[in-house]
Amino acid sequence: MMKRIINWGILIAVAIFFGLALFWACQGIIGSLSYVSNMYVYEKLSEGPLWWVVLYYSGEGVAGTVGLVIRAIGGFFAFYATVHLVREKAVASPKIGKSVRAALLFEGIYFLTLIPSTITAFAYYFVNGNVFYFDHTPPLILLYVAALPTLGMVTFVPAMLFKLRSRVVANSSTRDLVKWGSFTAFVYVLVVFWFSYSMAWLGNMVPFDRARGQYGWSFLLEPVNFTSFIVTVVGLLLIAISILKLTLPTSKSIAVGADLRYIGAIMLAFGGYFVFNLFYFYLTGGYAPHPNVWYEMIGPPHNVNLWSLVFVFLGPIFLVGSRKKDNTDS
Repeated sequence: MMKRIINWGILIAVAIFFGLALFWACQGIIGSLSYVSNMYVYEKLSEGPLWWVVLYYSGEGVAGTVGLVIRAIGGFFAFYATVHLVREKAVASPKIGKSVRAALLFEGIYFLTLIPSTITAFAYYFVNGNVFYFDHTPPLILLYVAALPTLGMVTFVPAMLFKLRSRVVANSSTRDLVKWGSFTAFVYVLVVFWFSYSMAWLGNMVPFDRARGQYGWSFLLEPVNFTSFIVTVVGLLLIAISILKLTLPTSKSIAVGADLRYIGAIMLAFGGYFVFNLFYFYLTGGYAPHPNVWYEMIGPPHNVNLWSLVFVFLGPIFLVGSRKKDNTDS
């Protein structure tokens, strides 16, 4: 019974991920069309060199449109796999295996579509912002918030996703899949979340006139902001390290209940981080009174990672499942 409940919980979580991925894909298409038809942006870009025009539109279009569509396709395959998981109750089903391989492939390709954005951000930094980019954002902000984080993503995350996919293709043992799955999750959380969000805080320390003073030490040292900083820099790192422990099992006889309890606690902490960010964002007034990098990063209008909220609901399911398992064993 609990296994079925866990499967249904996974289905709901993946369905939310797919739904939000589809939403962002539509938003990306609409956004790219608006960029292409925006004559003000085009005229500003035309004042600079041709190579910058190409980089700008490729950076905005490939990751902002093509990449988001590819992720939505991967989300569909993940959803399709979990539907069969619930219906067939067999992880080893050929349909599930094929869908999981496809989902991992498309998610890996999604991160590779960030390459043009990485190149664009580094190019903007090295020309010292002497080309048009959103009313001349300070180059250091783009280096911290876009160039370095996306470089980390395109370097490490696809490699881990493709490695995990290769283990699925090879029909590896459950233990091997759990090991590589947890290691992939570790890299995912470390790079996509901890590193990029920590770099966003670093970017928020760069003076920016449009931020109206909402940057630097004066902003960071406000109690509520410093709490958000610690929760991000320390909290997400601890979550990543906790995930890493799953890849280093000390014994082959680890209890299933203990694993479920451990996984559930990590999920709950991870999802709780995004709940905290939502409360922090709205209770402090949102972006309007705080027009800075950090609020733009975590705000719902720009945060494509809010699908992670599902772990707040999925985590307790695993925790309850572990207790049921313990009671059954006793």
